[in-house]
Amino acid sequence: MYKQLEIYWVNLEPTRGAETRKKRPCLILQSNLVNRETRTVIVAPILPGHKNWPFAVNLSPTKGNGLDKDRHINLKQARVVDISRIENKQGVLERRYLKLIKTTLCLVFDL
Repeated sequence: MYKQLEIYWVNLEPTRGAETRKKRPCLILQSNLVNRETRTVIVAPILPGHKNWPFAVNLSPTKGNGLDKDRHINLKQARVVDISRIENKQGVLERRYLKLIKTTLCLVFDL
């Protein structure tokens, strides 16, 4: 079972238009309760570099999260994927990012 805040490589192809492309590390956003009950998972791609966008959360690499350099979660590109797209585990994002992720999701969805 996939758990919230885990980072997995996800094959995002095929894509259309401006969707994030390729195989990317993605953050599992969906709650653990929902993850147990479904074959789809809500993820957000993790992209290179830090960005000052209102819909991005900047990350720094650590041993725990397994990132290789400064990156950002593009929460504007969150999407549902079938679990067959999910490949190997990269790491686990530190809980210290959770509040900022929630705040940013509220902004993205105007909640």
